[in-house]
Amino acid sequence: MVYQEGDIATSSRILEFLSDFPQGVSIGEISTALTLNRNLVAKYLSIMHMQGRVELRSYGKVKLYRKTTRIPFHALPLVTQGCIIGLDQLVYIKEVLGPCKEMTGSEKNELLHKPFSEIFHPAFTDPLVKQYIQEYRTGVIAPPLHKEIIWRKRGYNLSIVPCIFDDGTQGLALLLAEQTGMESSSKKEKNHVKTYQYLTHETPNFILHLSAGGEVLYVNESYAKYCKVKVSDLLHTNGIPLATQDDFTRILNIVIQNESLNEPASTDIQVVMNDGSVRWQTWVFHPVREQGILTELHGYGRDITEERERENFYLRLQKEFNQDVQEKTSELREMTAQLRKEIDQRKKLELALKGSEEKYRNLTEITTDIIWETDLFGTIVYINPKVTAILGYSTEEIVGKKIWEKTNPDCQENIKAYFSDSHASSFEQISLPITHKDGSEVWIELSGIPLVNEENQFSGYRGIGRDITKSKIIQEHNKRLRAIIENTPDIVRISDIHGDLLYMNKAGRRLLKIPDSADITRYNNACFMSADDWEKIREGRRIAMREGIWQGLTRLIATDGTIIPVSQVIIAHKKGKRDEMIFSTVARDISDIIRFRQELEDASTYSRNLIEVNLDPLVTIGPDGTIQDVNHATELITGYSREKLIGTDFCSYFSDPKKAREGYEKVFSEGYVRDYP
Repeated sequence: MVYQEGDIATSSRILEFLSDFPQGVSIGEISTALTLNRNLVAKYLSIMHMQGRVELRSYGKVKLYRKTTRIPFHALPLVTQGCIIGLDQLVYIKEVLGPCKEMTGSEKNELLHKPFSEIFHPAFTDPLVKQYIQEYRTGVIAPPLHKEIIWRKRGYNLSIVPCIFDDGTQGLALLLAEQTGMESSSKKEKNHVKTYQYLTHETPNFILHLSAGGEVLYVNESYAKYCKVKVSDLLHTNGIPLATQDDFTRILNIVIQNESLNEPASTDIQVVMNDGSVRWQTWVFHPVREQGILTELHGYGRDITEERERENFYLRLQKEFNQDVQEKTSELREMTAQLRKEIDQRKKLELALKGSEEKYRNLTEITTDIIWETDLFGTIVYINPKVTAILGYSTEEIVGKKIWEKTNPDCQENIKAYFSDSHASSFEQISLPITHKDGSEVWIELSGIPLVNEENQFSGYRGIGRDITKSKIIQEHNKRLRAIIENTPDIVRISDIHGDLLYMNKAGRRLLKIPDSADITRYNNACFMSADDWEKIREGRRIAMREGIWQGLTRLIATDGTIIPVSQVIIAHKKGKRDEMIFSTVARDISDIIRFRQELEDASTYSRNLIEVNLDPLVTIGPDGTIQDVNHATELITGYSREKLIGTDFCSYFSDPKKAREGYEKVFSEGYVRDYP
């Protein structure tokens, strides 16, 4: 359409009139105010609406026109060389201009007509961007948004501005332009990043940075090696590597619930390794927020599988040991009683015993224990085939030998005494080491009764031998565990469901000032803490009964009144077949840690006071020239309060701002400046 000079003058008059009415006016009001024909005004408004120069709002049958504040979409390439993405009012991608593939990783036809929520790119997934777009959908027209983003290790400037398309519809335009060298981070910030990456690379623990949506932004070398992949393979993946999405969602919910406290989220999770094995990890995630919006989660973690396995092994070992001792003791008593009964009946049933001898021999051959018999000199005259399975010798290699020949030389004299005719009495559960045929040591528990002949004279022994090597190993293991517990500097105690103590180690007695001669079962846990701490421990016990373990900070009170701050761990487990609940507690004295923290706080307060009492003005500024902190002398000299000074431009308080800016830039480039006028 070719415009005439009169057309341009009429359009300009209408636009000038609309400038005075930002709320909008009708065609009739324009026609009356400018004394123009109503149809002519309608024609010009229709043309300017198609050009994007005016906006149309309908209120029922009333149509109001106002001067547009939006930028025509196809005019945006004049102000940027980057990629321009247009969103319609339903936030679907309507148009794309510029180098799309280079800056988004997708072709133009792959983006068109998709909702922004399906595009996984920082320009769409950044929390501030998502909030801005959501506010736009509710009708809020906010000022243009400008933000820096990182994608594939490259920096980009992102701007969001209201726009109008060629068909007159309204929307948003996302301008994405790669940063130039002048826009990159400062040298100091880069050095900090390098230092951080070096330190996290050296630590054996795991470092993980996630976006609020779960995208992996940074991971250290230790965690990548743990996952058996390269660091680059984990970047830009979603969620905690090797863990389920449910675990990440649970951690994110904890952080969101603690938003007012800004506290980290601590949790233990299970992960599945590439070989299919399951391992345990413990994590602490610290939230990072910008303008109150969660943007990142910084995680610090380590593998605790071995700790878990040690705890489970100890509990399982203790349970198996108790069960095995009870079962073996019951079996031994039954066998001994049966054996005695058979001996007592031997005289009366000797004729019947000959007929049942084969049956008895079969029984001894299938039993799990060694059945043996000696003459009055201790020479083995019979032994069942079980000896081969337990000691490796055949029956022929054992029969005719003294019963003590295969025992440890240190034990032989003691064993001989049991088999002398002057010591003809029964014996039970004699433990002795016997050398296996392969040279290893096997522990056997012997029980025997004396035999008499028809003249009621001692003729030897008959008894059983039971392999207790496994029980011996368990006993030695428990002995070592007890030695560790007794010599640890932490307080270790065991108590019942009522809080009555069943055990306390040496460190606990020493710290709580309990005499070594005192009966520990006379004490209750409540004796060593205040009512509030005892109530906290009772709640911790309930959590431990439900979840297996509880951790927390409390205070203990020694018998002399000394208050000891401690970090406690309570483990709940069952005792015996009645499922009686007992509690194991490990408490660590953290007095030195608390004292050290207090000293740090006092030193910080002292340093701040030195700055405040200084008569010279002291100002801290950032790389961009923004004031970050001032002392009281600066407030007195400038006449402004600290609250008004912080966040403002340092140079704006000088008569020559340019020279002031050159001064602090010289400091950043050279390290210091002196006597600068």
